Amino acid sequence: MKVQRENSPSLPFQHYDRWTVLVGAAGFLAAALLILLPAYLRRPFSSARGLELKAGSVAERDFVAGRDIIYTDEEATRLRQEAAKNLVPPVFRLNQELSQRGLSQFDRFQQVLTELIHEDITGEAVFLKVQLSFPGIMSKEEIGKLASYAFAEDLFLQSRRLLEEALGTGLISLPERGQESFFAGALELWRWREGKLEKEELALDRAVTLRTLGGWLAGKLESVSPQRARLVASLVKAFALENCILDRELTEKHRLKAAAEVEPVIARLVKGQVMIRKGDIISEKAASQIKAADNFSASVDFFNIAGTIMFLMLAAGLSVCLLNGQMLKIRLRRSQAAFILGIVLSYLLAATVASRLFQPPAGLPFSVILPTSCAAILTTLIISPNAALVVSLILSLLLLPGARLELNSFLFALLSGIQATAVVYRAEKRLDLIRAGFLLALLNSLVLVTINLLGDYPQRQLLTLLGWGILNGFLSVVVSLGLLPLLEQLLNTATRFKLRELSDLNAPILKRLLNQAPGTYSHSISVANLAETACSEIGADSLLARVASYYHDIGKIDQAEYFIENQSSLNKHDELKPSLSAAVLKSHLKLGVEKAKDLRLPEEVVDIIAQHHGRALIKYFYHRALESDSEGSVASEDYSYPGARPHSREAAVVMLADTVEAASRLLQKPSAAKLEKFVWSLLMEKFAFKELSDSDLTFLDLEVIHRSFVQVLAGAYHSRIEYPKLKELVR
Repeated sequence: MKVQRENSPSLPFQHYDRWTVLVGAAGFLAAALLILLPAYLRRPFSSARGLELKAGSVAERDFVAGRDIIYTDEEATRLRQEAAKNLVPPVFRLNQELSQRGLSQFDRFQQVLTELIHEDITGEAVFLKVQLSFPGIMSKEEIGKLASYAFAEDLFLQSRRLLEEALGTGLISLPERGQESFFAGALELWRWREGKLEKEELALDRAVTLRTLGGWLAGKLESVSPQRARLVASLVKAFALENCILDRELTEKHRLKAAAEVEPVIARLVKGQVMIRKGDIISEKAASQIKAADNFSASVDFFNIAGTIMFLMLAAGLSVCLLNGQMLKIRLRRSQAAFILGIVLSYLLAATVASRLFQPPAGLPFSVILPTSCAAILTTLIISPNAALVVSLILSLLLLPGARLELNSFLFALLSGIQATAVVYRAEKRLDLIRAGFLLALLNSLVLVTINLLGDYPQRQLLTLLGWGILNGFLSVVVSLGLLPLLEQLLNTATRFKLRELSDLNAPILKRLLNQAPGTYSHSISVANLAETACSEIGADSLLARVASYYHDIGKIDQAEYFIENQSSLNKHDELKPSLSAAVLKSHLKLGVEKAKDLRLPEEVVDIIAQHHGRALIKYFYHRALESDSEGSVASEDYSYPGARPHSREAAVVMLADTVEAASRLLQKPSAAKLEKFVWSLLMEKFAFKELSDSDLTFLDLEVIHRSFVQVLAGAYHSRIEYPKLKELVR
């Protein structure tokens, strides 16, 4: 169980900031380009140009596909789009004004005819007067029958109801003949009802038109007498209007959209496929194939591109998971993440250039000419061995698409990266890298020979393979040695070599510390011993802890006399207010960070300097302030260190070592039992105040640190330790 775990575990990528996401996305796109472009620009299409060839002409030679080609069949795509357009039903809109006009005409006709019927005039006069108001609306015979019908009012009522229903349903105004394909058997009717737009798709044989209105009325009038049915039908037909008009603009918009959504017809030419033989008449299809072959001078395989992109996405997801702090046991800094991204892109760029300029002999993996070992060495020295193993795996995977899934290239790249990590991760001096180079050259040669034997390649290549293995391994180390100082300066990172140089106690800043703050210097040396021993026990970076301990209090140099370890008799704080004394103590963090940055100390060391007090309370001056405070205005925040809590195991150990070493000086006659209880109480106090909540220390780590601190302190106080009897230890 981790000390800092109070909530549920977070996702591996949950805490990445915007900068990391943007850089990662840019890296992904760059990797995709570096992998995809060489794959499609390596071998140009070799067929002669055929753009001048037309369907119907005679082929002057054979046209054969030089490689696999994916292209769009334009003619088939056009036919598919036409079919999609014709399947879209035309849109008809119901015009309410036309409906109302027909009903109004009917009502006026009923009123005129009713008034004429009640007048004492002949049937001929009735017809003529109707013609005067409604010329040609109905025949003389039909008007005579209406005038003489016994139930004229009821007849008009039924007729109006059917006319209103027909107009409400919609009478379709079909285009001229010859446009039947325009409908494809259906149409879409739009009409407003009760303030809502209704859209109804109708089969063409169900649509009501003026031509089919009689059949529609016959179905409605099955239960009435034939005479009445004929009169009602005559009335409805006389005033029925085509009120559903084709909306050509909207229909065309829908059809264009349907055509645009059609997937193009993808055709394939297989390498060696004969498109046309010499002397044959060139067909439309052959002309299309020849044109496609000319247009695609590099094969564009959609499925291959999609597969490559999906592969890259999986590799990116794997990278996010494996480069998580919990997997690496460290938290990657921005500079380190940028370094990994740069390594990956540089490697892919080298692979791209090499693939264009060099073709390895048969039996030799393509990856043997790539600096996979160099990438692993630099990542091991600059970040960590775990990060180097992850980078080696990612580089090997990214090599697969460009190397056309060549397994031997993947194996050699992966194994050479693992071997490089193994031979350099214990290197303490730069000279150790030279020895590691010889070992790596031998291991790489053995891998190549093994791959050759398993692949049953010609045995005469063994010497060639040995030479390539030696060259790859030794050159990787030499190049790494040349790049390492530049990267150390550029990234300002804590490599073991730089830490070794910084651990020299003859450094000018440490000499100043010794001369101007001898008590602080002695304290720093003791803290370094405690921190280094504890980090060794828990598997953390002990060298980083030692160096950071040397420099953690360099901010006290200019005001050494204000810190108790440098005072002999006079205490300057006796003359200061508690708030001012606390401000002086807190200032050594800011001054220390500034001095560390001026000295170009590694970021890891600077962070430990800033974090070695966490947010601890300066108890002595806080209590003094409380004693002199009568208004209750003292806030604990004003007497707490402003630094961040430790974010690494090394920073947490240095903080604990600093606290334990300073407090242990106050012990009187320290015994083993006293030390154990005293140290444990200090560790638990830090834990209780959540000073360790941002580090990766576990409870087991705390127990190991406790035992280590007690052992070192017992050695320091051995001349004064009393070993009481067991029963006294319980007190």
